[in-house]
Amino acid sequence: MRDDILEAAIRVLRRDGARKFTTWRIAEVAGVSVGSLYQYFPNKQSIIYAIHCAQVETTWVQVQRILDAPTLSARQKVRRIARVFFLVESSEVAELGASLHEAEIHFASQPEHQAQIQQVVLRFERFMRESLPQGTTSGQIAVRTKLLMRAIETFGKTVAAEKLSRRHVLNWAQTCADVTASYIGLP
Repeated sequence: MRDDILEAAIRVLRRDGARKFTTWRIAEVAGVSVGSLYQYFPNKQSIIYAIHCAQVETTWVQVQRILDAPTLSARQKVRRIARVFFLVESSEVAELGASLHEAEIHFASQPEHQAQIQQVVLRFERFMRESLPQGTTSGQIAVRTKLLMRAIETFGKTVAAEKLSRRHVLNWAQTCADVTASYIGLP
């Protein structure tokens, strides 16, 4: 039932927009009573948060697959990761609108999120260690890792906010990936 409620919430956001995004409307679309909805989610903000958490987890699984792909060059991996992130951000902005900002603020303060961020940083540092020339210091790896992650995140969120066409989003993703990979020195 929880998944049905989340799917209904996404449908309400897509079809009706933020103004009609109420627990009553979500329950109606999900085919459940409001009381049943409240057994899973205390308010609409918790629904937005759950949608965002699910998207973050799905995206992280995709990113790990890309990082673990043995046949891709480091630059190809960065391009694919940027593409995934830019598209996910654009999709979330389209689906969740202004509610996304609230969810991200709440999400960032959660201990589970902090632990996941640490896991992401460690995995990207490993990617950098494997991709950069031998002799690159730990400090250089740490800085380049943060630069890569922040460039993709910052530009991805900025481009998503502009609500561009898919073609333009993908163009920005590739440009961001190429410029950042070149600056960092990834092959």
